[in-house]
Amino acid sequence: MQYAKPGDVLDVEMPVLFDVDRRTQIVVDSALFPSAYDLTRLDWRNDSSAVTFEYNQRGHQVYRVISVDAATGVPRVVISEEPETFFCYSGKQFRHDLDDGKEIVWMSEHDGWNHLYLYDGVSGTVKRQITSGAWAVRNVVQVKEKERQIFFAASGMYPGQDPYFVHYYRINLDGTGLTPLTNADANHNVVFSADARFYVDTYSRIDLPPVSELRHTSNLGLVERLERAEIDELVGAGWRPPEIPGAGHSSGGAYADHKRYDFFTRHLLGVSPPDWKLLENDLKKWNTTGTRPAD
Repeated sequence: MQYAKPGDVLDVEMPVLFDVDRRTQIVVDSALFPSAYDLTRLDWRNDSSAVTFEYNQRGHQVYRVISVDAATGVPRVVISEEPETFFCYSGKQFRHDLDDGKEIVWMSEHDGWNHLYLYDGVSGTVKRQITSGAWAVRNVVQVKEKERQIFFAASGMYPGQDPYFVHYYRINLDGTGLTPLTNADANHNVVFSADARFYVDTYSRIDLPPVSELRHTSNLGLVERLERAEIDELVGAGWRPPEIPGAGHSSGGAYADHKRYDFFTRHLLGVSPPDWKLLENDLKKWNTTGTRPAD
């Protein structure tokens, strides 16, 4: 098997511009994006005045949005993330260009929490922080440019609920009008209609079977309860759900599953961090895998 070894010369990706009419190359200075771990695809502005891409430096401590002038080949930094630890490019990166890049919605942990910011795409300055508070944006579902609204998922906003539960919200690009779309004490998954006038909210906990409801986006009104899982026969057969882990949850309960207790004890003591996806997928929503029959 052939693969690169220490000391080998490696291929390096570089953006290259050509003037088709003049049949000449326009050299792009790479000083702003050295030692690249990855460069994203090149995206042209609608008027072909510039091309943009994202640069992830090897080591992931510098992540930038770069714009290159198509006429001169001169690059400039539009957005630059340079955290003390590393930029989570695989799970906390979001960018949405508005009005052909004149504004940019960007996700960042600038204030210590994962939030959304509105950038001036021309000057590269922050126009405003869209979301803020001691809670974290999990992902952006949709940006409605005409209405200047964002639909997004977040965790940690409801006191007394498990801070890992995912809830959904709507907010205006100017930071006003934050509206919760879900409130049940559970982990939520929301799917919007194509025009975002309606959404289906499916929620559950490890001790609450899934419930699916159709709601209006404008007033959050319940249109119809689509489905609620019935577990009477399952319980009658001797099955019971695991108890809620941790103190302070509104549903109470002790964590009595010894195998999982041992897992958390071992990992929380610092042997290795727990898998975040396990916390989200296995312990926060309805799951019959690995549960115990009644004593």
